[in-house]
Amino acid sequence: MEHTLQCQHTYPDGGKASWMVQWDILEQSKDTCELLVLGRDSEYRIILGQCSTGRYLCIPLLNIGCGLAAPSDLRWNTAQIASVLNETDAVTIAAAIYDHSRHG
Repeated sequence: MEHTLQCQHTYPDGGKASWMVQWDILEQSKDTCELLVLGRDSEYRIILGQCSTGRYLCIPLLNIGCGLAAPSDLRWNTAQIASVLNETDAVTIAAAIYDHSRHG
């Protein structure tokens, strides 16, 4: 993996957790980017894209997707991703997207 970051999250019940996230660019084109994201015993191949109506995320192997805000909007993106995945994986993926926007 090319990039590693520390992820921290406070859950609605007040519980706190911290874990390492790794991500790498698999493919990149003008309008899309495929990332491999690893964190907390999960592995996702995600596609980030942008079209005339905004940003989106797809996980084709799970047949899911959702709209995204700017990568820096971690709260919104986590909520959007949590509508199709569990909260921990949503936090992991949102953090990787933000880190990718800064270092990718």
